[in-house]
Amino acid sequence: MKFDLHNHTVYSDGIDTIESLANKAFSNGVTAFAITDHDTVIGASLIPSEYRNRIFPGIEFSSHLNGESVHIVGLFKNGIIPDEMVEFSHDFLEKRKDRAVKMMEKIKEFYGVDYDLADLLKEYKIHSITRANMLRNLMEVNNISKEEAQKYISNSSKAYIPVVKTSPKDAVDFLHKNNCVVILAHPVLLKEETLNMLLDLPFDGIEAKYPKNTAADDIRLQKIAREHNFIISAGSDCHGDNSHANIGTATLSLDEFRPIAEMLGYDLEEMRWK
Repeated sequence: MKFDLHNHTVYSDGIDTIESLANKAFSNGVTAFAITDHDTVIGASLIPSEYRNRIFPGIEFSSHLNGESVHIVGLFKNGIIPDEMVEFSHDFLEKRKDRAVKMMEKIKEFYGVDYDLADLLKEYKIHSITRANMLRNLMEVNNISKEEAQKYISNSSKAYIPVVKTSPKDAVDFLHKNNCVVILAHPVLLKEETLNMLLDLPFDGIEAKYPKNTAADDIRLQKIAREHNFIISAGSDCHGDNSHANIGTATLSLDEFRPIAEMLGYDLEEMRWK
């Protein structure tokens, strides 16, 4: 059995629908997986009933520390998403939309690069607009490379507008308040100084298995988990495109998943929510 606890859909910056992501997962031998779109539970709240026991609803929450983005995965206990999280998601969608429009306007002003606003904003009330969405829009409209488009949306771009900044502590507290198992996402991507600053926060787990990890990273992060009494998680961070790993690339075994299943209220014998 394989469990993959960090993946994205079209409801944030992935290209897969829930159904197409499920088909990929099961074809790749994944037993069950989580949907953790960026700062929204809209997609996770729309999981079809036939997949309810094989897809775990979650969120990847954005926070900031020490000049870095710190992403935090929340998995909802008993498969239930609180109303407060749905309200938060709709509010955040509006903020993401406003930021995207302002950034694209500035990109055109500063760099003379065009964009398709209608295409960018289609279904924005349920789909979160991230920089990945802006990137694809710029590439398609201007027929430019990913590398060139990346310059216009990067942190160093004159058009860059940061998202609303939340501290990791506030993010962890908010997710715990909303009935989540809380996991530090892809710590391998963080500077060592930033990671050390995070380890005293009350995370439930750490994403010790990740596609960009080396074998040494796996050992180091699992040691950190033991020292801080964190459960171990794994996520492929699948977005459905070539810039990210495919679903099923980083997974937990049945025994590795047991501690998370217990916290989530998931019955591993019956493969369903308790």
